[in-house]
Amino acid sequence: MAELVPLRAGALAVDIAPHLGGSLTAFTRGSEHILRETPLTALSDKKPTLAGSYPMIPFSNRIADARFAFGGETFQLNRNFGDSPHAIHGNAWQRDWTVEAAEPSEARLSLDHDPAEGARAREWPFAYRAEQSFVLEPDSLTITLSLENRDSRDMPAGFGLHPYFDKQGASLKFAADTVWQSDDRLLPTERTAVPEGWNCRDFRTMDEIAPVDHLFEGWGGVAEIVYPDRNLSIRIVAEPIFAKLVVFRLDERSFFAVEPVTHMVDAVNRMDGVANHGLQVLAPGAAIRGTVRFEIGTLR
Repeated sequence: MAELVPLRAGALAVDIAPHLGGSLTAFTRGSEHILRETPLTALSDKKPTLAGSYPMIPFSNRIADARFAFGGETFQLNRNFGDSPHAIHGNAWQRDWTVEAAEPSEARLSLDHDPAEGARAREWPFAYRAEQSFVLEPDSLTITLSLENRDSRDMPAGFGLHPYFDKQGASLKFAADTVWQSDDRLLPTERTAVPEGWNCRDFRTMDEIAPVDHLFEGWGGVAEIVYPDRNLSIRIVAEPIFAKLVVFRLDERSFFAVEPVTHMVDAVNRMDGVANHGLQVLAPGAAIRGTVRFEIGTLR
């Protein structure tokens, strides 16, 4: 089984799996799971989507039909998510990461993507370097993502984090100004006000939130999750580059996701027609970075 990088600080513990897309396979407080529990099969079968959290680099969510045009060229990507017709969450979550530094409560991982290697251009046609840094303190976990364009051309760029939480006993609170409605292919159609079923300006239990797999805007970089029966609070605080938030909650799933991201769904195909899409264009050698902090507390 692939080796994990453990971090420890007070009662908090994190396990990082470099060879599972740089994912988190555990984030706990004592015996309690803060993120959903990762099954052993995630590592043995190399399935990062079963982990507690993983990075989405160099784009988040979907690129429609795994195809886009940019810089006068048209690119076809791999359809990399089961039977979905789209390219989803970039390619970094499917790659092995390198451990650059590891200390008792801090670690740094890197990933160098070269589209000239084999068939990797179908993963992403631009060369890049990505890094994740992790800092665990007795009351928080801070994750910083960075993405540098190592290509000779401009590159569309974005990223996000995809943490999963147990649905049982959870309540969620976040403020948002608008939401992107989606069609039956889970691609955005129009911005609207947030419907009452998804309005979480005050805490709402998972049973009170309508099924959702949508991108919210104007969320202010703060979302809160509480488990009253477990005396556990989780406050997600993201830097302004994470201007969008994807929330996923379906009745048939035992988990939900609250994902800080930098850009809208299918942004690379919407850049000409949508204001504030969030995707950035990096010149050769340019980079973006952003930090998300998970503050862990008690309710009483």
